[in-house]
Amino acid sequence: MRPKLKGIIRTVWIASGIAATAWLYVGFQAAGVPDDAVKSDRQTTVVAGPDGLDFRSLTNPKRSSLIFLPGGMVDPVAYAPLLKGIAGMGYRAHLLYLPLRCACTDSQTRELFESIRRVVDSEPDTAWVLAGHSRGAMLSARFAQENQTRLAGLVLIATTHPRDFTLADLRIPVTKIFGTRDGVAPHNTMRQNSHLLPPNTAWVGIAGGNHVQFGYYRHQLGDNAATISRHEQQAAVRTELAKALERVSAPK
Repeated sequence: MRPKLKGIIRTVWIASGIAATAWLYVGFQAAGVPDDAVKSDRQTTVVAGPDGLDFRSLTNPKRSSLIFLPGGMVDPVAYAPLLKGIAGMGYRAHLLYLPLRCACTDSQTRELFESIRRVVDSEPDTAWVLAGHSRGAMLSARFAQENQTRLAGLVLIATTHPRDFTLADLRIPVTKIFGTRDGVAPHNTMRQNSHLLPPNTAWVGIAGGNHVQFGYYRHQLGDNAATISRHEQQAAVRTELAKALERVSAPK
């Protein structure tokens, strides 16, 4: 019976691992994204490229523009509604893909940073604000540390970073956005690292917001249930991103 029991345990262990991996994979897929989020319309042109999605306003374009980095492993399309909304307000918004949805290695991070620099350098007269969610926010913070002069502003969404480096001397406006129900990047952990951010960092809490509702995807391990709708949380983030862009903007 012992070999048979070991075989059963091994089978259950493997099946559980596969099920857990599938659950995590499905959770990171875009869900509930409006059909028109990646389509051009009278206000916005949406262009798909090899490194991301570009949302360009067709009405009253402003001097400042946004580069946005998605969360690790999250389908980038999950952030399309947010960025199209930003473009509808007159700002260009460029959603960059993370290499292999993660940028987990040094070479992948360098590849991502080169993509950011390429976008920024393509319009040198534009005031660029870099923003990111979760791992995308950590990578945004790292880029800002290494390339401060290329940026006009930084927005960090749902991340406890920076943790192992400092941005305290950063001389561009920084905004830190968090959900009070976020179980992945809790507010109290963020505050423990507040000394690594500039003293004038704007801290913005979204009451009732959680981690996954910063995008349009299903679930994430460790997160809490939100007490506000995704629509409400997205509207709050869009407002704060617009404030960050307006802060560094001027009419063309």
